[in-house]
Amino acid sequence: MRIRQLHCFVALAEELSFTRAAQRLNMSQPPLSTQIQTLEREVGVDLLSRTSRRVALTPAGQAFLLRARNMLDQYDRALQEVREIQHGQDGLLEIGATGSILRGGLAGLLARFAARHPRITLRLHEQSPSAQIAEVLSRRTDVSFNRSIPREPELAHEYGWREEMVALLPASHPLAGRPAVSIDDLRADPHVVLRPESSDFAAYLMACLMARGHRPRISQQVVDAQSIPSLIEAGFGVSIVPAAIATLTAGPLVFLPIRPDPPVSDVFMVYRRDDPAPVLRSFLAEMRAFLDEKPAASAG
Repeated sequence: MRIRQLHCFVALAEELSFTRAAQRLNMSQPPLSTQIQTLEREVGVDLLSRTSRRVALTPAGQAFLLRARNMLDQYDRALQEVREIQHGQDGLLEIGATGSILRGGLAGLLARFAARHPRITLRLHEQSPSAQIAEVLSRRTDVSFNRSIPREPELAHEYGWREEMVALLPASHPLAGRPAVSIDDLRADPHVVLRPESSDFAAYLMACLMARGHRPRISQQVVDAQSIPSLIEAGFGVSIVPAAIATLTAGPLVFLPIRPDPPVSDVFMVYRRDDPAPVLRSFLAEMRAFLDEKPAASAG
């Protein structure tokens, strides 16, 4: 059974005239008759009764007409779907990120994309930076939002946005009432830090703390910056975190600008160089457009 045969049958069933059906299909009557006869042989029953004066649907033809219309509708939808996939308008996108990057503006960007592309499913994976890179390399995720530039030659990266880092202190800290602090001001405090080996960004933060020959006292090490506020609130010291961590953070905590020379966090979109998926290309293009609309200092 072919799509052409179904189109011929539906046209004839609706027109009940070989002449009008042939005109509607832009074909002559003999090929139309051949298509109908072939279809009837394949289904094994007469779908139409024909006389010299009229054409009518048989009971089997009436039942088959409903199914034929459904089949043609499904066929048209299938064509539309695969064309949308080909043009990056439909499909599934697996995205890796840390919780702190989601807070830093990524969640809003993804919401905008989802609103404009309701047929693309965005599936988020909250992962450590190293796990994100491994997942992109293994093709289990399509794109990662990471604070470090990947070293692997298979991966490409694009600059997304920049966040300033701020000092996180308990509200009871002696410096909590200041408008800003320096890294030197925090030398005497124990620090909660990102595990240096977890990413180049974590290593960069440790280097910022040690830049003046001071080795900070480390009270705790974590993988994701959004875990830090609860440790600071519990009395484990102070920390330096992305400014977005202040968003939706409750508790007796104070976030202070670091002056002078605040550390910064750049966020990059990371993906495989050889990934040809149209849905990924569409996503990256929209992210570039969204980010071009925003001030260079933040995506939030």
